[in-house]
Amino acid sequence: MAAEPRHRFLCQVADIPLGGARALALGPELKLFAVRTADSVHVYHNRCPHAGFELNWLPDRFLDHSGRYIHCQAHGALFEIDSGICLAGPCPGARLERVAVLERGGKLYLALDAGAARREPLSP
Repeated sequence: MAAEPRHRFLCQVADIPLGGARALALGPELKLFAVRTADSVHVYHNRCPHAGFELNWLPDRFLDHSGRYIHCQAHGALFEIDSGICLAGPCPGARLERVAVLERGGKLYLALDAGAARREPLSP
């Protein structure tokens, strides 16, 4: 009997635009997004810590105009890309919920086994 996988495929790292973001829906109950910087991929739950709304109103629009911060479209909150900490808006000091992921061979996976998951940023 084969062991069940301890991870679930999310996307190819190359499918996340460099300096951009991509929504990753794994069903109606699990909506995530990934932000790819020059040296890392960060994955978070698509939920504002202030009111629980999804952060984007338009597909894959998670960053502010400068591309330096994650932007909640509902309340204008700004979050650091690498930590998810709210810097401005109605929830200063709160943070986005990071998702445990791993990268193998240019593919990004949701880590289902917390022991095997890396929570730090990943190199694309």
